[in-house]
Amino acid sequence: MLYLLIKSFHLAAVLTWVGGMLGLAVALAAQRVHGAPASGQPLLAAIYRWDRRITTPALALVWLLGLTLLVMGGWHTAPWLWAKFTIVFVLSGIHGNQSASLRRLLAGQVAQPPASVRWVPGLTLAAIIAVALLVILKPWSAG
Repeated sequence: MLYLLIKSFHLAAVLTWVGGMLGLAVALAAQRVHGAPASGQPLLAAIYRWDRRITTPALALVWLLGLTLLVMGGWHTAPWLWAKFTIVFVLSGIHGNQSASLRRLLAGQVAQPPASVRWVPGLTLAAIIAVALLVILKPWSAG
């Protein structure tokens, strides 16, 4: 029962993190394409606050609960899990990059986000689909 409870909270944290990450990605991509009217700064500031207060703590929970599930479930040697970890590690780095881009933008250190923000929403969705397939199908597992 405890395993299922932790798994449920892990999934809730994943959904919160990915939702926040996609919101941040879309906002940065729109900023890159359309520029920033002065009226857009409060929205970007609100997104930044959400990222700091909700999305980033959800990311920390994803890792904490995910590693807890790994230990509890004995998944140490599962190849699908290491593939999942690789994807989640890359997504974690992208999230850090996005947060830093928004912080620099709001601080006036840069005029617009880097060009790479255009492909981040699609990459994030593709990565999440890959993770879902790995978790559900568990390829490379015996039986």
